[in-house]
Amino acid sequence: MKLAGGSGLGTGPLISAYCILELRRVVARWLRVNAANRLRCLLIGLAVVTTAWAAPVRIVILHTNDIHDHVRVGYGGEGGLPHVSGYVRQVRAAEPAVLVLDAGDVAEKGDMVAFKTDSRISYEAVRRVGYDGVAVGNHDFDPHGAEGIRRFERLLGQPMLCLNIVKPDGTPEFTPSRIVEAGGLKVGLIGMIAPRDRQFGGLDFAASGKALDREARRLRPQVDLLVAICHEGVPKCAEWSKAAPGVQVFVSGHSHVALARPEVVPETGALIVQAGSYARWVGRLELDIDRETKKIVHYDGRLVPMRSGAVPVDAATAAWIAAREREICPEASEVVAHNAAPVGMLHTAWLCADSLRRAAGTDLAFCHAGNIMRSPLPAGDVDMNALFVAGGQRGDETVRFSLSGAQVKAYLEALGADEDHNQTAWSGMRVTRHGSEADAALATNLQPARVYSVIMPKLEWTTRFAKMARKAHGKSPGGALAGTLPVPQPSPVQLTEALRVRVKALTGKGRSLADEARALALAATDTPDDPKWWRTGSETEPPDPLGAPTGGK
Repeated sequence: MKLAGGSGLGTGPLISAYCILELRRVVARWLRVNAANRLRCLLIGLAVVTTAWAAPVRIVILHTNDIHDHVRVGYGGEGGLPHVSGYVRQVRAAEPAVLVLDAGDVAEKGDMVAFKTDSRISYEAVRRVGYDGVAVGNHDFDPHGAEGIRRFERLLGQPMLCLNIVKPDGTPEFTPSRIVEAGGLKVGLIGMIAPRDRQFGGLDFAASGKALDREARRLRPQVDLLVAICHEGVPKCAEWSKAAPGVQVFVSGHSHVALARPEVVPETGALIVQAGSYARWVGRLELDIDRETKKIVHYDGRLVPMRSGAVPVDAATAAWIAAREREICPEASEVVAHNAAPVGMLHTAWLCADSLRRAAGTDLAFCHAGNIMRSPLPAGDVDMNALFVAGGQRGDETVRFSLSGAQVKAYLEALGADEDHNQTAWSGMRVTRHGSEADAALATNLQPARVYSVIMPKLEWTTRFAKMARKAHGKSPGGALAGTLPVPQPSPVQLTEALRVRVKALTGKGRSLADEARALALAATDTPDDPKWWRTGSETEPPDPLGAPTGGK
């Protein structure tokens, strides 16, 4: 594939060893022949050197994004940093010029051992892989702040890159860029994060684009290739490309898109790549750079599935992670059940709601699939880590409170009508709907005036229930959610443990988790599969399975 456009960046290349040997051979011949032929020999030698000088330089960029604490080899032998490390070693052994880049969100949402170490083991594992550049992501920055990023940098052994979070004086809070060398080329790397709130130093989208353009112009005379490592989705990177046309490659993230082939920005010729999430793919972008113009003259890009048997596993890294897990959380490897078929995140949320209600002894329970669930339950052996990865990181902290039947109904109606969020899952009641739209009228089998005891993850309370109540107060001051909010009390019930007890009981009786989850959904509502209500495929389901990346052209 040929790439139109691109920027001419950087300085001239060095003469290769091959060129020097060719020149020596020609000079030796020149000295042996008569004077009449010397000029002809000299011209031939210069032609050989010039041809070698002008040959494009090949460089391979390997890239990941949104690893999210998935340090173990994944379930079914798919994903995890031991695969990434093994593949990177294999490519580095075969290719003379390789860069390894990550577009942010190393932290959160993953394995129990990573959670227990506040993601420290994830950054240590990334250091073992040997990345050349790592951008700051929102899950790296938001929960931990600037001091947390500096702690992660010490674990990585290098600065994390981020241009568009600034100090009060307007200078970048973190290292904005760096220059690395590969194959005789100097490559400029600029880090970007999805715009954060101004109170935390974030630049807005337009200001971020202008800052990227300024930094690209500053680096242009010093480098041969310019790459932006952006924790931002593909469409937004395309907009930044128009603002900063000097950037030739955008390694993107944040949206968890498994992009089968690079996207080309028509206006600038820049390439945009992204490699899914959870270390299930490594993106491979092969570039040929013209030595004189510093343009990309040829490219090829694809995703490489991180699957056992298809790519090597770094046995030393896998053993190191297993040893740390035994030391920090030995319970993670306890096998709870054998699962015949995977259970998707929405159906797992029904299991979680049922498990919480049984463990707490409350009348009702809620578990929001898009807010709490992060991975499906895998087929095969299900250990405690699998339960934790499914929803424990976001759901283990729970709260208990009381709601009237009318307030419960109002909460479900508010979620159904809200364009930004999908519906929650529940246990202890039945809900029927009339109509096919997301905000269709619904009815419950609860008594409107009766007060019911409720348990839900604290995160759902904070980011869903309380948020819906505030919106309801503004829209309908006299509505059921508009009054004084109930006061939630911390509950000792943890989602992971409650799910362990329930899963063990079900599978001990020979019951299928997938069938049980389906039965719970059917018992709870007459429309468990309505995509307009549940908005499945957005925040309720995982990305496409390995081997089925999407998009790209």
